Amino acid sequence: MRHTHLLITLLCGYAISSYQLPHVMAATTPEARFSIPSQPLSSAVTLFARQSGLHVAVAGNVAGKVYTTAVNGIMTPENALKKILEGTGIVSAVHSGGLIVLTTKPSAGVNRTTPSTQEENLIVTGRASSKHQKKIDASYAITTIFQKELRTRSISSVSEALKNTPGFWVEASGGEVGANIRARGIPVDGYGSVQLEEDGLPLQSDPALGYLNADDSFRIDETLKNIQVVRGGPSSIVAQNAPGGLVNFISRRGTEKLSGVGKQTFGDDGLYRTDAWLGSPAGPWRWSLGGFYRVENGVRDPGFRANSGGQIRANVSRNFSHGGSFFVDYKHLDDRTAFFTDIPVTYNKSGNITSLPGFNANTGTYSSKALENVYLPGPDGTTKHVDLQSGIHMRIDQATAGFKHDLVDGWHLADTIRYRSMNAAWTVLSPSTVTDASARLDSLGSASSLFAGATGWQLRYADNPNQQFSSAITGNNYVTDASLRAVWVNEHEVMNDFKLEKSFSFLGHHDIAIGAFASYFNEDFNRYSANILLDTTSHAGALNIDAVDAAGNVVGSMTQNGYTRYGTEFANGWGHDTDVAGYATDEWAITNKLRLDAGVRYEVQRATGTVEGTKSVALDAAPYLSNMLSGNGVFTHYDKVYDNFGGTIGINYQVQTNLGFFARFTRAYRLPSLASFITNPVAVPANQTMNMYEGGVKFNSRYVDAYVTGFDTDYHGYQVNNYVFNVATGGYTQQTITADTRAYGVEFEGTIRPVRYFDVVFTGTAQDARFRGLRYQTLSNNAPVLNNYSNNHLLRVPPVMFRVTPRLHLLNDRLLLQADVEHYGLRYADAANSQKLPSYTVINFGAAYQVGNYLTINLSGQNLNNSLGLTEGNPRSGEVLSSQSSDSVFLARPVLGRSFRLSLTGQF
Repeated sequence: MRHTHLLITLLCGYAISSYQLPHVMAATTPEARFSIPSQPLSSAVTLFARQSGLHVAVAGNVAGKVYTTAVNGIMTPENALKKILEGTGIVSAVHSGGLIVLTTKPSAGVNRTTPSTQEENLIVTGRASSKHQKKIDASYAITTIFQKELRTRSISSVSEALKNTPGFWVEASGGEVGANIRARGIPVDGYGSVQLEEDGLPLQSDPALGYLNADDSFRIDETLKNIQVVRGGPSSIVAQNAPGGLVNFISRRGTEKLSGVGKQTFGDDGLYRTDAWLGSPAGPWRWSLGGFYRVENGVRDPGFRANSGGQIRANVSRNFSHGGSFFVDYKHLDDRTAFFTDIPVTYNKSGNITSLPGFNANTGTYSSKALENVYLPGPDGTTKHVDLQSGIHMRIDQATAGFKHDLVDGWHLADTIRYRSMNAAWTVLSPSTVTDASARLDSLGSASSLFAGATGWQLRYADNPNQQFSSAITGNNYVTDASLRAVWVNEHEVMNDFKLEKSFSFLGHHDIAIGAFASYFNEDFNRYSANILLDTTSHAGALNIDAVDAAGNVVGSMTQNGYTRYGTEFANGWGHDTDVAGYATDEWAITNKLRLDAGVRYEVQRATGTVEGTKSVALDAAPYLSNMLSGNGVFTHYDKVYDNFGGTIGINYQVQTNLGFFARFTRAYRLPSLASFITNPVAVPANQTMNMYEGGVKFNSRYVDAYVTGFDTDYHGYQVNNYVFNVATGGYTQQTITADTRAYGVEFEGTIRPVRYFDVVFTGTAQDARFRGLRYQTLSNNAPVLNNYSNNHLLRVPPVMFRVTPRLHLLNDRLLLQADVEHYGLRYADAANSQKLPSYTVINFGAAYQVGNYLTINLSGQNLNNSLGLTEGNPRSGEVLSSQSSDSVFLARPVLGRSFRLSLTGQF
């Protein structure tokens, strides 16, 4: 019955398109100027609707990549649409209210399609089924980000791309990689609650692998087609380690005719970048090749190249006549990116955040050329090579293969396998505390008690011992204790996703999928750090703490070349992690308007490995060598097994083709993994669980697209790690406190189009995210004191955040002008809510001008207002109760300062 109804609809649409459409258009719409190059149907329809003033929609049965014919000149919308659809096999029909619907002609062959690739407005993420589904029909919240948007904003980092996602608080202030993402109030760092996938498989099975986030392993370039982002919903059922959300980077495949893209980008921060992509047929096969290379000094110029490197990627695919397909993909990444940590800031007379004299908070960084390439004493007489220019250096080889095959009796099989080899070095300068210079020296006590003949302390520059530290030189009287930390990780990983699908009718229509996912990786982990004393300036100078006699002669020193302690941290561990999961989903269309979705997942994870213990050794009597951490030769083995169960159920009701409602409940979880034990074999991580409720409304029309979703996230087993630097010992103390959290709020995104040449794109979130049951005791004067932070706001989660983007489409859509206004509300750096991170606003700009049919010029400006918005406080001052909350000068990480980029993109 359902198929009969669809056939009648198509036949009627064809008849109407051949008779009624000309009369409707001719009677209501005069001639207009059209300039629409050949391109995918989805983007061509957008341009046609804007230039004609008509409302056009693409029916769900239009599958595959459909390329349109170019149209240029003055003509009626009727003739323009006919030319656009010429040779595509797509026909148009006018529905009530003047809505033009494009659908597939039943008897016509579509000669400009590639069946294996999905149309850009179709959803492939968050579902086990590979059936096509439109965004407005989905029973969960999803955001799609297209390559054109990335070009307009000159985005090259994952974190900047995800800023357009409601419900996601994104901290992109650390540079191109190493961001923090908080999804729907889940207060974990890094990508601990959000999984990153590439073509449906994780980039790395644990997206929060110790010091290495999943975004460290991925670069955005022209080999990317689009990004689909699922917030909550079924993400934890169809993907590993994805309780808060799932981000799927969908790659370009080879094309049916030779096509390519070349892009050159320049930045005022010393950026020179080249991107390229080429795709073509080779008989029945399709192939593509692409990648990028760039060098960049960075907005926070460290005195050497902050970013350098690139990647190359190749893909071969084929669609078979029987309906199956095959692809194989290889990617090599060799890239170095700087990671920016906290810097000093202070308050002006109005109480607003401002730069500390001597340190520009928009562009400054402690990093300097003096730390670019150093050799430091290590345990057992070894020497450690630490190169700050290496930054986060990722060397990855990744191979992926997948196939789909139609089996008997309506069953379909799909399998994708990925192998990757990673060699990573993570080298970062992390400031721990900023202190008044006099107070820092006073904390050492009497110099004479440590060095004979000494009468006092002096601070002198390590590279110029005759130059004493002075505020007249630096602009301030503060010094900074910092750690130069290096982590080395080698990892090999293999994963496989196997899936069976079938469609059948029983009390409606069912699309079921049954799958099994397995992953295995092994990891070697080593860590070393050394403490150093710096002045508090950009490109900071290292300071020695010298003991001097009455004549000012140096009689001893607490430091060597500025280093106050070598071997502050030591870690040596290795292990492997195995994960096996089974899942099943059913999309049940009870009627044409009512659909019920359900899914379950059961997962078992095992982490085994060995960690070497530590001991303190004294290589010398000098203070900087008297307390070095080293391996003790005692190795502790661990073997941990965890399991959990997740489920989801959602309902979607389409009142009309352009209006729908949905509701969903999900029980999600996050299992511990190897990262929990790689430095601590006796760790007791929480087996985290979440109950997630959401519901929303979806609406599309000629003038407004709107998606509004309400959510409620109950999170059980959150562990707050209180990691505090101790100036006296030069070490760190750690405390772990477990609590529950709850976040509820509303997300919204959409577009308002009042006239054809102007629209406004908007995204935003309003939420209330708080701790529950955060209580612990401390001792004060040998008496227990209860600290109760229940109902306090979660760490660094803004109650309000939004982005509004007004856009002008001029010169027949050849010129695009847009501005972003981003606003983020008040946050707190600690659980006690003692340190505020004030609200802030950022203004960005983007422009794109199309020259002819093949060349586009893009100009973008970021943070035009030079906002000093703080994304985080200083984690090393404590995230339960910050030790710097009452300081007038403190460490925090602001957004990057103003920058501009210009790019030239040619494509054919």
